[in-house]
Amino acid sequence: MIARTTAVVEPSGVLGSVVCEPPLTLRQVHAEVPERCELRLVGTAAGPLAGDDLSLALRLREGARAALRATGASLAQGRDGGGASALSFRADLAAGASLVADPGALVVCAGSRVDVQLELTLGAGAAVEWHELIVLGRTGEAPGQVTLRWDVTRLGRPVLRQFTDLCRTAPLLTAGRRVLACALISDPGRVVRTVVGSASGVAQRVDEHTLLVSVLDDDAARATGELTELCERAVRGIQRPADSLA
Repeated sequence: MIARTTAVVEPSGVLGSVVCEPPLTLRQVHAEVPERCELRLVGTAAGPLAGDDLSLALRLREGARAALRATGASLAQGRDGGGASALSFRADLAAGASLVADPGALVVCAGSRVDVQLELTLGAGAAVEWHELIVLGRTGEAPGQVTLRWDVTRLGRPVLRQFTDLCRTAPLLTAGRRVLACALISDPGRVVRTVVGSASGVAQRVDEHTLLVSVLDDDAARATGELTELCERAVRGIQRPADSLA
């Protein structure tokens, strides 16, 4: 299956346009934060399945504010020899735009392989906070295989290029843990620092205004909690408190 979902967000919380193809379906809901467009990612079909090519693209106009959250987890399912699936997210933020996003947990089931890609392009003064949660296998089953690529660019210059391969090297990279929680914060209105939370959790300063946070654990809720705590400890000078995922 090939599915493309796109949305354009205008200033003042207006959803300018949206085109959805299952399983990645967007719904706008009531926003508690004034002038912010609240979007929910709803899984309206199974996926990603073996061979699927799924993508979600967001475009935020100058000064637009948006939040993206999932209503549930996604299950990457497949079978040995069934081919890899692709799941990609792209967000283009114009000058002064702001996005907080959590597309939900991705559970990589036994026999599946999925390649996840995140691409963020940021204009002058644009701010983004993106969370990702990868779970290697359902409880009591062997894990599937997953790769995770993050490409972040601001004003045409690279901020982050990261590729994580959890296919054949997962036991070495994760120390046997089955949950990887990570977050990227890039905001000229915030100042960040490196914080080591534990042997398996760290917030790494990429540049003065960009933070990369990674936590390994065997429990998704515990990993998410540590991730949130690290983000709070490593970030100061917040100028947009209403935009926090917390």
